[in-house]
Amino acid sequence: MMEQIILVGFGGHAKSVIDCMEASGQYEIVGYTDPAADSGYRGYRCLGTDEVLQRYYDEGVANAFVSVGYMGKGDLRLRLYRLLKTIGYTLPSIIDPAAAVAADAVIGEGCFVGKNAVINASTTVGEMCIVNSGAIVEHDCAVGGFSHIAVGAVLCGNVRVGRAAFIGANATVIQGRNVGDGCIIGAGEVLRQDLEGKHMFSRNTVQKISGGGSKRI
Repeated sequence: MMEQIILVGFGGHAKSVIDCMEASGQYEIVGYTDPAADSGYRGYRCLGTDEVLQRYYDEGVANAFVSVGYMGKGDLRLRLYRLLKTIGYTLPSIIDPAAAVAADAVIGEGCFVGKNAVINASTTVGEMCIVNSGAIVEHDCAVGGFSHIAVGAVLCGNVRVGRAAFIGANATVIQGRNVGDGCIIGAGEVLRQDLEGKHMFSRNTVQKISGGGSKRI
């Protein structure tokens, strides 16, 4: 009998998560929570807002997964993670059957690894990361918690990525480079230098990232 799981948050990323979970057959999806109820997806229904999470846990659903995507919602993902941990949920990682993950790679709780992604030998990926479709995290890399390696991005060997960083679609980080906490690398860029201090690397320009909140869309 499959273990039950609740998805927290719904949108395009959640659809990818659902497809991976159906392919793996590891969990029975009870439904999902979201402030904006809709008509459902693939037969899965909205259970209500996040306020119902405690009730479902009390009724015996032990697993949950934050299926809100990263873009503009990093603060929300952190808040939901803390909420689920406080309630007592287990947050498994969801790895698509089409992904290639080395036997000695270490992946933290609550991560998503998409289709055709590669996580190679002696690599560590922290909690709540997204390694999206076709991304490559090569040997001896370390990715900090709550980071997002976007579609088709490449981390060459021995790259260090801090917490809550974002590596854009089809971007490349050359081997041995360091990417600091909260840094952003734009889509298609090639990083050949260390990037520290919460900066954004795009169009050959490094800019300091200004503060700002996140909203759920």
